Amino acid sequence: MNSKIYAIMKKEVLHIIRDPRSLVMALGMPMIFIFLFGYAITLDIDNVKITVCDHDKTKESREYIGSFASSGYFNISKFTDSEKELLYSLDSGYAKAGLVIPSGFGNTLIKNGKVEIQAVIDGSEANSTNVVMGYIRGLSYLYSGNITLKAMNKAGVAKIKNVPGLDANIKIFYNQEMKSRNFIIPGLIAVIMSVIMAILTSLTIVREKEKGTFEQLIVTPVKPYEVMIGKIIPYWVLGLLDMVLVVLVGTLVFNVPLKGNIIFLFFITGIFAFSGLGIGLLVSTLANTQQVANQVAMLLSFLPTFILSGFMFPIKSMPFVIQLFTVIVPAKYFLIVLRGVFLKGSGLVALFTEFIMLTIFGVVLILLSSMNFKKKIK
Repeated sequence: MNSKIYAIMKKEVLHIIRDPRSLVMALGMPMIFIFLFGYAITLDIDNVKITVCDHDKTKESREYIGSFASSGYFNISKFTDSEKELLYSLDSGYAKAGLVIPSGFGNTLIKNGKVEIQAVIDGSEANSTNVVMGYIRGLSYLYSGNITLKAMNKAGVAKIKNVPGLDANIKIFYNQEMKSRNFIIPGLIAVIMSVIMAILTSLTIVREKEKGTFEQLIVTPVKPYEVMIGKIIPYWVLGLLDMVLVVLVGTLVFNVPLKGNIIFLFFITGIFAFSGLGIGLLVSTLANTQQVANQVAMLLSFLPTFILSGFMFPIKSMPFVIQLFTVIVPAKYFLIVLRGVFLKGSGLVALFTEFIMLTIFGVVLILLSSMNFKKKIK
C-alpha cells in the first residue's frame, strides 16, 4: 500500500479511537436501531382486543363468539349488554373492534333464515383496520358454511361431510411463516448502513476544518485522491464490521433466515458502502461545521432510505412522479439485494441489475466528492 495513503489511514483511525462519539455512533447506533425498530415495527396483527355485545345469549351465539376466541386472531376483552359501553371501549382504546349480536340470532339460524351481525372497528389505523375486517369476514363465512352443512344434514338432503366448493391450494415461497419481521429486518439493515456510512464520513473533512488542520493537510505532499482513499478505508472497514453485527443480531436474535451466500452478501455490502461514503464525503466537503454536516447527512441518508427505498411503503403504490425519484436512491437497490439474499437465496445472476446500479452509484458519488475536494484544495 502507498505509504502516504497508509499515513492518512493511520491518522483517521487515531481520530476515530480518540473520539468516543465516533465509536459510539459506529458501533452503538446500529445495535440501537436494529433492536428498537426490530421489536417496534411489525405488520403482524393478532390478539386483537374485541368487545362483544350478545343480545341473544343462545347456544348458536356462544358458538359464533367461540370461533373468534379460538381463532388466535382475537382476544375477547369484555362482554357487555350495552352498545354504548361497547362504543366507549373503542373510544377509550380499550378495544380495537366490537361485535354486536342481535336478539333472535340463534332462532333465525335454526329456521334457516338470514341474520346480520354488526361489527364495529376502530378505523384510526387503516392498515390494521383492513386486516381486522378480513378476519371478521373470514370467520363469519366459515361459521356460515358450518351452519349450512348442519342444516343440509338435518333436512335429510344427504349425509355429506363437506359443502361442495372450490378450494385453492396456496403455496407460499420465501417467507412461508408470513412473519413481517423476516421482511422488515433486511430492510432495516439497508437503513442502518445508509445512515451510519453517511454520518460517519460526513465528519471527516469538516473535522479538519474545525480543528484548523485542513490547511496542514493541503500543504503536505499528498495528492487529493490519496487523502480521499486514506480517509475512506477506515470507515469502509467500520461499515463492514457494522454489517457483521447487524447480520448476527438479525439471524440469531430475530431468527431471520439467511438463505443466500454470505460472501456474496458482504461483497455487495462493500460496494453499497461506497455510496454512503460518497454522500458523507460530499456533505463533509460542503459543510463548515460538524453539526451541520451531521444534520445534512442524516437528512440525505435516512429520509430517502426510509420513505423512497421500498422499506416501509411499496414503490409500485406510489405516484409515478415519486417512483421516478426512487431511481436515484441507492438503498432501493441494496434493499432488493438484502431481501433477495436473505429470503430467496438469490445470487449475482438474479441481482445483476442491482449490482450494476450500486456500482454506478458508488463510483459517481466518490468521483463527485473527490472533484469537490480538489476544488476546496485549490
